[in-house]
Amino acid sequence: MRLTRLLPALFMFVAVQAGADEKEKVSIRGTPASVSPADDEAKKGGVLGTLLMEGRKDKDTEYDKAMVKVTKGTKIFQQVGRELKPASFDDLKPGVRLEIRFQGPVNESFPVMATAGKIVILPGR
Repeated sequence: MRLTRLLPALFMFVAVQAGADEKEKVSIRGTPASVSPADDEAKKGGVLGTLLMEGRKDKDTEYDKAMVKVTKGTKIFQQVGRELKPASFDDLKPGVRLEIRFQGPVNESFPVMATAGKIVILPGR
């Protein structure tokens, strides 16, 4: 009987912890050295373009360089104060600071190749 009362609390704790870990995990933070829009054929497949990202590996980031594919499924935001406002691929330009979380497998080449799940355009320097 006691175990059945504890299970919902345990599941809630695990769910909150998983959300916290996901929120803190940043794949790469830096600026795009280049932004390449996809060609017409790739756009038909849902690819918007690619970013060659350069940053530095910090305690809360995994990589310092990455070739990142941006798809129609990538969530792109502009951070304004504490809010995240919707943005688009066109807002991603060389020199703009970005924080990217990868989704799916990462090809461990150098630089790594991955697909962006979420991109946040960070406020100015």
